[in-house]
Amino acid sequence: MTRLLFLTCLLSLFLSSCQSTQETTKILPEYVFKPDPDLMLSIEETQTKAIKEDKLLLLVLGAQWCHDSTGLAEKFSTTKMQTILTERFETLFIDVGYFEDRHSIVQSYGYPAYFGTPTVLVVDPKTNALLNRNTIPKWQNAHSMALNEYEQYFQTIGFEFPRPVGTSPELNLFIQKQVKRLRNGFDYLRPIWQNVISEKSKDTALLSSVAEEVWHFRVQLQKDIHKLYEQATQNDQAVLNYPAYQSLSWEI
Repeated sequence: MTRLLFLTCLLSLFLSSCQSTQETTKILPEYVFKPDPDLMLSIEETQTKAIKEDKLLLLVLGAQWCHDSTGLAEKFSTTKMQTILTERFETLFIDVGYFEDRHSIVQSYGYPAYFGTPTVLVVDPKTNALLNRNTIPKWQNAHSMALNEYEQYFQTIGFEFPRPVGTSPELNLFIQKQVKRLRNGFDYLRPIWQNVISEKSKDTALLSSVAEEVWHFRVQLQKDIHKLYEQATQNDQAVLNYPAYQSLSWEI
């Protein structure tokens, strides 16, 4: 196995299964993840246009190295999905690079973190209300989802305003603490990954170990946060069952 192939496959330990970006030959240019020198301005302009055109705002955080991100982009590029998307949404693809910090973007719309790629946000641009909170995790398996599921989802999402999400100061504090741990994991992993990519380091065993550890933590944390939200929503007086997590390698 070549170094490039190994590194591509390694991402399956972190943000779902990945493969060569040769798939991008099927993808329309607007659905390619690429660096943006003024990302916040691009988001602002897209949201302003969505308000003007009376459409929903659709933000997709992903990367060209991610199989599920490019799988979603391929489905978006089909004729029927193009019709649905252009009629209902102003869409912006946001490149997360090699785990660059994009948490402030999703947090500005009320989601605690970007846990995986792709992270798909459907937003009411006039109020910043996040309309698809409960279904965000499923898009991190976007490549395996059928085209008709895409079509049904994006034809109907946003017609019913979601119910308010239960919360409390205690729950918010728990989420902030755990998301900080995840961000620290991204920060720890990023230079290890970049050093291997640039061949400054050949320690692929360390990269594999840390990537897998971050992957397990982010998957479990996202699941747990959604469970806690659901408990709090069903009963705002409920005593929530907060999970405990073991110490992580970057914390030792």
